[in-house]
Amino acid sequence: MTCGVKAANLEGLRKRISTLFLQYIKIPAFNPEVAKLLKVPQNPSQLRNTMFLCRSCYRYLPSGDFSPSANTRLSGRCHECTSLDNIARTRNDYSYYKNILKRLRADEQQLNKEAKIPFLLQVEDMRYLVEVVWTSRSALQASKDLFNLVFVRWERQRDWSPWNCILLSKEEISAHVQVEDVHKAYEATFIRRIEHKHTLARRHFSQISVMAEYLDSQPSASLGNQLVSKPITMATGKHATNTTPASAH
Repeated sequence: MTCGVKAANLEGLRKRISTLFLQYIKIPAFNPEVAKLLKVPQNPSQLRNTMFLCRSCYRYLPSGDFSPSANTRLSGRCHECTSLDNIARTRNDYSYYKNILKRLRADEQQLNKEAKIPFLLQVEDMRYLVEVVWTSRSALQASKDLFNLVFVRWERQRDWSPWNCILLSKEEISAHVQVEDVHKAYEATFIRRIEHKHTLARRHFSQISVMAEYLDSQPSASLGNQLVSKPITMATGKHATNTTPASAH
């Protein structure tokens, strides 16, 4: 002002001085108290332990923006990306399988109050049985209405299990529950198809320890179609000789 410089010409200089002063007071070496307010530590060694890369938005964020996973490690996505993914992801409706499992437990409780296997199964197990083993359709008329499908015993004298069951519609149940011997009531082709599904279920649930102890031995009826090759022995204990005539030369 003493040099005759107009105030309007000094406005830019004053802004520059203010900016430099703000940058100066943000340096912890000259202003130690500001270190408590800085979100990004000035020491690079601290960044290695507290800053992580979000694999979805590819931003480096503090550990507080991530959720720990079951293995005690931080998840690869930040809270914001996880929330966005949760909004955009389609939802699976498991109400079909919950209803089937609820109906199964109620029916088995009436037949056998000590039934355990239906109460060991969870909704995911029921989903596997319906979708993978029984292909989401009834065994008799191939009905695909999941709200109308029910699990019942294949052989009603034995307790229900994934390897002693059949998926039927509610209209088909009344006829099946009156069957005394399934091997006499159904055709052999149909019986083999049902037993194949039981084998698939047995193979799957044998890998679950809580279910493996309830596995019974393979029914003898299912072994009838297996060809077992054994050497034929004579009364002397020696192997029988080949009586097939040699081919003519």
